[in-house]
Amino acid sequence: MVKRRYKRKPYKPIDYERFRQTRLLAGLTQTEAACLLHVTERTVRLWEQGRHPVPYAAFKLLRILTGYALPGDAWAGWQLHGEHLTSPGGRTFTAKELGWMWLTFAMARNWQEQRLAEQAARSQAREAAALSPPSTLRLVK
Repeated sequence: MVKRRYKRKPYKPIDYERFRQTRLLAGLTQTEAACLLHVTERTVRLWEQGRHPVPYAAFKLLRILTGYALPGDAWAGWQLHGEHLTSPGGRTFTAKELGWMWLTFAMARNWQEQRLAEQAARSQAREAAALSPPSTLRLVK
């Protein structure tokens, strides 16, 4: 039996200059970036000097926490600023508002299911009426 090794996805190397530019555009010092990423200031300095490779996860986390981008295509245009989530349309949501959003979605989903069930029942009633033979009417004098 041949033993197969798991193949990892290709590593996305991050250029140290790109990491530095992201930090500067976010308005962070090396110390602030280190605190944000839970690493030492020396680690950030070594990344920016190109002495050690910048981990992709650290770069992505820096982008998320500084409001640049959320991961995935479904979140395109959404930004995270501290404790506020901003939609592409400019609407800002707080954590408290998002805590109850599931209820709004559940109510909308329930309403949609009821509406579809009513439409299906109406169409079945119409089909049944169209297929049934016409009733004979007797005139009584």
